[in-house]
Amino acid sequence: MRDDWIGLRVARWRDIAGMTQQELADRIGVSREYVSMIENGKRAVTKRSLLYDLAAALGVSVTDLTGQPIPPRSAVERSAYSAAPAIRQALDGEVPVEPRSLAHLEDISDWMRSAGMAGDWATQLEILPGLISETAVLAETGGEQAVGLHVKACFCASLAVKPLGHIDLSRLLAERAATYARQLGNPVHKAAAQYVVAQAVLAGGSRHRSLAVAENAAEQLQPDATDDEGRTWYGMLHLHAGLSAATVGQSDTAAAHLTEAAEIAPTVSGDPWRMEFTPANVGVWRVGVALENGEHGRAPELARQVDQAQLRTVDRRIRLYTDSARGLYLAGQNKAAVRALLFADEIAPQAIRSRPAVREIVGQMVRDSQRQGSDELRDLALRLGIDPLAPPDAPDGGAARNSD
Repeated sequence: MRDDWIGLRVARWRDIAGMTQQELADRIGVSREYVSMIENGKRAVTKRSLLYDLAAALGVSVTDLTGQPIPPRSAVERSAYSAAPAIRQALDGEVPVEPRSLAHLEDISDWMRSAGMAGDWATQLEILPGLISETAVLAETGGEQAVGLHVKACFCASLAVKPLGHIDLSRLLAERAATYARQLGNPVHKAAAQYVVAQAVLAGGSRHRSLAVAENAAEQLQPDATDDEGRTWYGMLHLHAGLSAATVGQSDTAAAHLTEAAEIAPTVSGDPWRMEFTPANVGVWRVGVALENGEHGRAPELARQVDQAQLRTVDRRIRLYTDSARGLYLAGQNKAAVRALLFADEIAPQAIRSRPAVREIVGQMVRDSQRQGSDELRDLALRLGIDPLAPPDAPDGGAARNSD
């Protein structure tokens, strides 16, 4: 894996498009030298906005550049990899099922969501196809409870498959959740569905659309944000809007959304949707927004300000460690970045090893080492399937050459 990175894929697609480095640079608003460094493995692509700009300029999908879904290397990874086709079949009604009781499926849904927040993607993804199939049957013949449960199943599945690179499937699931939420008419379910729609379209590179969806949904929900469920989704929509605003360079708007979320978070005591909307989680989102704002040095400091004892789930700690590592790497603190990623991998290897930003940073550190590197970097690279023995040779075939 040390001979494959986002910039090399950029170079391949640029060559196919018959585009020069200067032409690509002009389209995304950077210098030709910067494009050259990206393509030749001297600069990692760590910001969402840069990744989305590159994909749009080349006329490809984001996953064409991230190389997702990543082929599995173990039985656990294969289980997660195989979940996507099973979920598609479930959505299409291809597998006849005899649904269990609503009460039983409610318990399974809650347990499955808890597994995801605990970093156990394999368990979550194993449960989801059957849960979608069974709740779909009940939603067609049952009442509001059945429809609401199907919304939750599609909601959870959309969030689960997105990090693995199944962006189109994530959006399909989100839109299915939105359709059934409109049928249900419950403002909280509608807000939750719009949240995953915003998440899916952002992952696909549609930043302005993502921001509009989140802002509109928060505005519509505000009159009904009177209990824990309503306030949770009102706050989560503002958090997502803040991140989306940062990806389009609207730092003041991003700050305003974070402030709104921070004000509402202390008023929420329950967590029925397992989203962990808390003041500590708002702090986690602040780190990600700082990175998108280009405030690399500020991100690790913001991460240190988060009271980790108040983070209830592995999922939120993983996000904190990976974003902190991105900031540390960009600030030139490679050893600290490696330690943060190793710790994240220890507590949730399934969640960490498929993240493109993590693989991109670690690959870059290996290439920059010009030797084997530290034992910790070697260990981390091996865990991710990246050969740490030596920096890569110049790309074969001139794919990353200066073609001006």
